[in-house]
Amino acid sequence: MKFPQQALSAIALGTMLAVFAASADAAAIVADGGTATSVSNGAGGHQTVNIAPATGGVSNNTYSSFNVSKAGADLNNVGINARTIVNQVTSTNPSLIQGAIGVLGPRANVILANPNGITVDGGSFVNAGHVVLSTGQVSFNDLTLAPGVTQRNVVLATNGGTITIGAGGLSGTLVNLDLIAKQLAVSGPVTNSFTSSTGGIRAIVGDSTNTYDTGFSPGDNGHDWLVSSTSPGTSASGVAIDITALGGLTAGRVQLIVTDKGAGVRNLGQLYASAGDVLVSASGDISAGGGATQGSIKAEHDINLTTTGALSLQGAQISAANNVTVSANGIVLADNATGPSTLTAGNAVSLTSAGDITNTGSLIQAGSVASDGTSNGGDVTLTAAASIANRSTPANLGIVFAANGSTLLTAQGDITNDNARMLANQAVSLTAQGDVFNTIDHTGAASGSEPVAYSRRGGSFLFFTHTTSGFDVDYGTVSQPDQLAYIASTSGPVTISGRNVTNSGGIIQSNDAAVNITAQQAFTNAAVFSGQASYSRGCWIVCHASASSSVTPYGGTIQSGTDIAITAGIVARNVGGNVFALGNIDVTAPLTYAQGVTGYSALNQDRGFKAFFGSSWAQIIAADVGGGFTANGLVTLTGDGVIDGGYITGGKGVAATGSLTTVRAPGRTPVQIGQHLGLTTWWWR
Repeated sequence: MKFPQQALSAIALGTMLAVFAASADAAAIVADGGTATSVSNGAGGHQTVNIAPATGGVSNNTYSSFNVSKAGADLNNVGINARTIVNQVTSTNPSLIQGAIGVLGPRANVILANPNGITVDGGSFVNAGHVVLSTGQVSFNDLTLAPGVTQRNVVLATNGGTITIGAGGLSGTLVNLDLIAKQLAVSGPVTNSFTSSTGGIRAIVGDSTNTYDTGFSPGDNGHDWLVSSTSPGTSASGVAIDITALGGLTAGRVQLIVTDKGAGVRNLGQLYASAGDVLVSASGDISAGGGATQGSIKAEHDINLTTTGALSLQGAQISAANNVTVSANGIVLADNATGPSTLTAGNAVSLTSAGDITNTGSLIQAGSVASDGTSNGGDVTLTAAASIANRSTPANLGIVFAANGSTLLTAQGDITNDNARMLANQAVSLTAQGDVFNTIDHTGAASGSEPVAYSRRGGSFLFFTHTTSGFDVDYGTVSQPDQLAYIASTSGPVTISGRNVTNSGGIIQSNDAAVNITAQQAFTNAAVFSGQASYSRGCWIVCHASASSSVTPYGGTIQSGTDIAITAGIVARNVGGNVFALGNIDVTAPLTYAQGVTGYSALNQDRGFKAFFGSSWAQIIAADVGGGFTANGLVTLTGDGVIDGGYITGGKGVAATGSLTTVRAPGRTPVQIGQHLGLTTWWWR
C-alpha cells in the first residue's frame, strides 16, 4: 500500500514526537502510579513532585524514572510535613541528577534509592537535612511508640549498583550526606557545606543493610540517624571506592567504609574534613597518590585509616590537625615525580602494620616547630610485625620526626635507616627482634680498598734506565654525601636494641641525654671511607713524582652529651669511627675492638732543595684514622679489649675487667720510594 507524501510526513512527525516524548520522560521524573505521587512540569523543564502523604513521618514515593535536568526539581512537602521523603525507582532505569533538588515547605530528610545506579553531575540539594543516595532496595520497619503513634524506619539493603559523581559534582548544605552503593566512582567534587564535626559525608560501599531512624528531626546534627549497619562479609577484589584526580570529598567529617572483604579504596583526589575526622575503613588495599593537591587527605581533627590490606602512599599528602592513626597489613610511603609523600599530625602519629613499614624519600612527622623555636605535638610510633625501613632517594630525604615528643620504633624484623633521618626533640627508641642498621650507601672498589702497587721498567740509555713505580688505592664512592644517616635526639635518650646493631657511616647522637645500645650478638660502629689516593714516581736521569689523595671518612659517629652504654653478646667493634661522651663510656662485651683505618694525605713539591735539576718530589702519608673511644669521664670495658690502630681514652681513666691489649698503636707513616737512580724500592706498612 502506497501512502501519500503528506501522510508519510505526518507518520514520521508523529514517530519523532513519540521518540522525543519518550526521551523527555527518560530524562525526567515520572511517577509509576504505585503511590499517591504526582509530578507537574514547569517552565524550562523544572519539575515539581507532589509527594505522597506521610506514614510515621515518612512519605514513600515510587517512580519509573527519576532524572533531574539542569532546570532542577522540587519535592513539595507543603501540607505533608514529612520528616523523611523516600524516593524509589522501581523500573530498570538508572538515575541522572544534573540539577538542584529542593524541598518546598518544611525541611525534610531525602532518600533517593535506585538499584540500577545513580549518576550525579552538577546535582545539589536545597532545604534538605540528611540526604541518602543509595543503590539499595527499600523496606520499612514500623515501630509502635504508643497507641496510634507509629514511627516508620527506613531499611536499605544493597548488593549491587554504582554511584557515579561526574565532573559537575554534588553539593549542598546538609546535616549529613550518605552514599550507599556496591561501588562508588568520584570524578568531581562532592561538597557538604554544613560544617560539623559530627556530620558530613559518609560512603558505605559494598554489600550492606542500613537502617535509618526517621524519628530524628531533619535539623538534628547531634545524633546519627543511621542506627545500624550490617554486612554479610561478601568477598570481593579490586577498588570499591575510586576517586580520580578531579574528584574529592569535602565536608565537616568524611567517612569511607568498604564492607566487602578484599575490596579497597583509591584516592587520587582530595579528602578534606573541615571540622572533624577523616575515617577510611576497608579490608582491601588503600592507596593515595598524585601531587601537592592530589591524593591528599586532610582533617581538622583526626585521620584514621584502617585496612587488613596494604596502605600505599605515592606522592600523597596526609595531614591531621590532631592525630593520624593507621592500621594496615603493609604500609608504604614513597615519593614520585611530583615530590615526597607526607604524613603529618599536629599531635601524634601511630602506624601499625601486620607486615612491613617502608618510608622512601618521604616525611612522617608528629607536631611542629614554630619560628621562635617552640615546639608542640606528641609521639611518632611505628610498630611492625615484620621490618621497618626508612630510606632516602637522590631527590628527597626519608624522615621520621617527632617535633615535641618521642620517635618510637618497634619491629619483629629489622629496622633500617639508610641515608635517612630518625629524629626527635625528646627520646628516640628503636627495638628490633632482627638487626638494626644505620647506614649510608657506598659503592666499593674492585680492589676492596687495598693498595695496588705497580713497577715498570722502560728503555735504557748509557747507565740510565727508565723506571716507573707507584701505587693506587680506591675506597669507592659515597653516593649521597649530603644525606648521612642520623638517629638523633635533642633532649631525650637514644635507645637502640637488636640482634646485631650496625652504625656504618651514620651518626647516632643525643645532645643532652644518654645513648644506650644493646646487641644480642655483634655491635659495629664504622666510618665509611670514600675517594682515591695515588703515588707515582718515574726516573730517567732525573725523577718526577706526584701524589694525590681524596680519601675522606664519613660518619661512624656516636656521641652523647652525657653517657654512652654499649652492650654486645659477642663482640663490639669500632672501625675507623668515633665514640665520644661528655660523661662516661661503658662497653660490656666479651671482646671490644678499637680499630683504626688507614687514611692517606698527599704532599707535592716542584721546586726547592728536593726538586733540584728539574725533578719533582712528592710523598704520601699513611695514618690511622678513627677507631676511638673517648670520654671526659671514665671508660669502662667489661670484658677484654684490643687496640689495633685505634685508641681508648678517658679523662678519668680507663678500666677493664679483662685484658687490654695493644696490638698496634695509632701510626702515621710515609709511604716511601728509594732515591737510587734506575732502581725503585718502596714499602708501606
